[in-house]
Amino acid sequence: MELQIPGRYYRMYPSEGYLGHAEEMLSLALGQTAFMLIDVYGLGYAPGEPEPERPALFYKGSTEVERRVMVDHVKPALEAARRIGLPIIYLNNSNQMVATQYSEFGALLVRTHGLSVEERWETDPAEFRFSKLVEPKPGEYIVRKQMYSGFFETCLETLFRNLHIKNLVVVGFAANACVLGTLHDALYRNYRIVLLRDCTAAMEYHDTLEDQTITRYILRHVEAFLGYTTTSQEFVRSCEQVLDRDSLHP
Repeated sequence: MELQIPGRYYRMYPSEGYLGHAEEMLSLALGQTAFMLIDVYGLGYAPGEPEPERPALFYKGSTEVERRVMVDHVKPALEAARRIGLPIIYLNNSNQMVATQYSEFGALLVRTHGLSVEERWETDPAEFRFSKLVEPKPGEYIVRKQMYSGFFETCLETLFRNLHIKNLVVVGFAANACVLGTLHDALYRNYRIVLLRDCTAAMEYHDTLEDQTITRYILRHVEAFLGYTTTSQEFVRSCEQVLDRDSLHP
């Protein structure tokens, strides 16, 4: 059984004028495809949950951006992936207790984000706070990462190998940090990437907030250099088609 889904990419040729966006119908074998959520955790997205102390995207007002992405796009995509039996993999920031405060990465976080790893990330996996909107279910996987890329000194590649994964359907935050870092490393390891472009957002700057410039740039970068994008609506539709075909051929 295969997931048939349109993948958008960007053509950077000819040199005198790029052809730009195009689409290709992708055939992703269900047994070789995983649904991966990058840093999709924290409270404040389901009714009755407290507002997050620090939004994942940091800037003022980003909670509403995150809530829209989570409620309108990530949630239905996750539910669709579950219905067709895709492996669900949560990739989360975590303080791995490797003295990060003495590293260049630790210094960078303090210098540019004003927070240490200990302040920003959980140390005990049991302390991860997931919104009821997207919390893991029994049998789903949680991988702890200590830097932007989920492949850096983690068990992620072993997990993919054991599950025979070749294709990654990806959602999460932030587009210009952990999502981008993980997708670069995924390409280097020969995984086919499909980022759901309405299921992510970047950490914007004060002069890029209004137009979400960085988010749009990262999506174009993925389409030109790393893989494909599609929408949550297209992904959900593709999953429904799988279920329809399965019902016709029990």
